[in-house]
Amino acid sequence: MKRIALITAMLTLLFLSGCLVSSLHPFYKEKDKYFDPVMLGTWVDGDSCIWTIEQYMVPEGIMNPEIADSSYRVTYYEDDEIAVLQGTLFQLNGVSYVDFTPEKGESHFTSDMTGFHHIPVHTLARVQFDMDSLLIYWYGDEWLNELFEQNRIRIKHETIDAPDYDRHVLTASTDELQKFIKKYANDPKTVQEIEQIFESGTTDEQEDLGIFLKLKPYDGPVPERN
Repeated sequence: MKRIALITAMLTLLFLSGCLVSSLHPFYKEKDKYFDPVMLGTWVDGDSCIWTIEQYMVPEGIMNPEIADSSYRVTYYEDDEIAVLQGTLFQLNGVSYVDFTPEKGESHFTSDMTGFHHIPVHTLARVQFDMDSLLIYWYGDEWLNELFEQNRIRIKHETIDAPDYDRHVLTASTDELQKFIKKYANDPKTVQEIEQIFESGTTDEQEDLGIFLKLKPYDGPVPERN
C-alpha cells in the first residue's frame, strides 16, 4: 500500500478507510488483556511521523478523577494532523496482538454532521518488540477478501460498496472473532509471511495485504496538541 494510503488510513483512524480488517466488536476479552511497559514511550516511523504511546487513563469519580487502565493511548502525528487511538494488547495462543479503536470523546471529524454518520470499529494488528524497535502489522482488508473469495471462511459480516472493491466489516461476536484469529490470522502461511516482514522490515510484494510499521525510539520534540 502506498504511503498516501497509509496516511489516509491513519488520519481517518485506521478503520474508516477500506484498507484494514474491521470489526464492530472487540477482538479481545478482558481475560486476554495484558500490559507491557515496553510499549510506552515516544517513537518515530520510517517516514519521520511521531507516535506517542502512554498508559490509558479512565475517569474514576470526583475525588479520584483518573486511574490507570491496562490499555494504551496512542497518538499519531503527521505534520499538522493528529489521530488518537486506544490500543489494547492481548494474547491468543501465545501470540501478541493489538486491538485499535478510536479514543472515546475525541473530535475526529471536521463537523458534527460528518461524525454522526460514522461508527467507530476495531482493527487488528500483530505486534512484536525486537531489540529497540516496535514492530506492528495490521491485517489488511484484501487479505480478508481473499479468504472470502476462496470460500475458506464463514463469519458474520456486512459488505459495503467501496470505490475499488467490496469491503467487509465483521459483525461476529468476540468469541467468533477469536476463533477466526486462531485459525486464519495465526495459520502457518500467514504467520510465516508476517515473520518474514518483521525480519526484513519491509512488506515487499505483500503491501496490499496489510500495513507494516517499524517504530524506533525518538527523543526529539513532539508537536503540541491544540
